[in-house]
Amino acid sequence: MKENLPNNTDTIFKEEIIPDYGAWLKNPANKFFLYSEGYKEAGKRLWEYCIENRFYSNTLIYPLIFNYRQFLELRLKELIVMGYRYLDIEKDFSDEHSLIKLWNTYRHEILPEIDQIEKKILDNVERILNQFNSEDPQSMTFRYPITRGPNRKESLNRETIDLNNFKKVIDKLIYFFDWQWDMISHYEDLKAEMIADIYREYWH
Repeated sequence: MKENLPNNTDTIFKEEIIPDYGAWLKNPANKFFLYSEGYKEAGKRLWEYCIENRFYSNTLIYPLIFNYRQFLELRLKELIVMGYRYLDIEKDFSDEHSLIKLWNTYRHEILPEIDQIEKKILDNVERILNQFNSEDPQSMTFRYPITRGPNRKESLNRETIDLNNFKKVIDKLIYFFDWQWDMISHYEDLKAEMIADIYREYWH
């Protein structure tokens, strides 16, 4: 029994000893991308497990939705950073959890300066983000069953959720935001190549 309890030699965070059982935290790759992709993949795996093991869907639904929401928030913040950098604007994203406020920054401050996308597509993305934001405005609804004090109340606004429909719609949002990431990354690469060509022409 005692071996199942913490003892005075246990340390929860230790450096990797065997690569097969370790993970690289300070990976030199794009940090925002690693975080957002991690939350997205965790959401996908939880959804798959819920579909295969319906008994767990009533408990895993909370981290499932939280992971996807965290992906959206991180991806929006990353797109804002990438957009400002591409446009040579010295600004940062706001310390904000609201999906719609972050979306408004990306849609109205950055995207018009980079590419023209059909308004109907943007309106539909915004409509779904508004729905998500209404359910979980501050990324707390699926982390806690009650709101902040002192006047606490239930966090959730609905009784049930259709898992298949949620996954179908979230995948469409993911497709859109992955498209945006690829687009800006491509433009950044073209810009870097153009600058490199200019340096080669004038300094060699």
